[in-house]
Amino acid sequence: MSPEQFADRMSSLMHKMAGWRLSLERHLLARGVINPRQLWILREIEEMGTCPMCSLARGLGLKFSTTTGVMDRLVELGLAKRFTPESDRRQVLAELTPKGRRTLDEFRAERRKTIAKSFGRLNAKERADYLAILEKVVEHISAPDDKK
Repeated sequence: MSPEQFADRMSSLMHKMAGWRLSLERHLLARGVINPRQLWILREIEEMGTCPMCSLARGLGLKFSTTTGVMDRLVELGLAKRFTPESDRRQVLAELTPKGRRTLDEFRAERRKTIAKSFGRLNAKERADYLAILEKVVEHISAPDDKK
């Protein structure tokens, strides 16, 4: 099978899996309350902790204006907050709210259930093989360009 044929089949299967997954998951992303970019930013803030907006944008590879626009919506939803520390009024920091933390916890719990259901009919070896292949793909796409 050529890489192009593989890509076509993978694209079709991934689309079907994503649709099935969203039909099962009830969290905010599946209900359309937040979008994938907003979820991505919430997860990055969780990983970084309280962080400068410029560091958040840089870490995600987004323009500062894009990050600001997404944060506006997250603040409006009560999932994140922005503030200026007294020690450096030039800086704007981003932080998750308790509601934002609960939202991420709920998202992970729903995702865990859906993944377990998706792969529950595979035996342990098949699941391990699948994970090994995914981990290898992630390793390759995460490698610096000179190693690809």
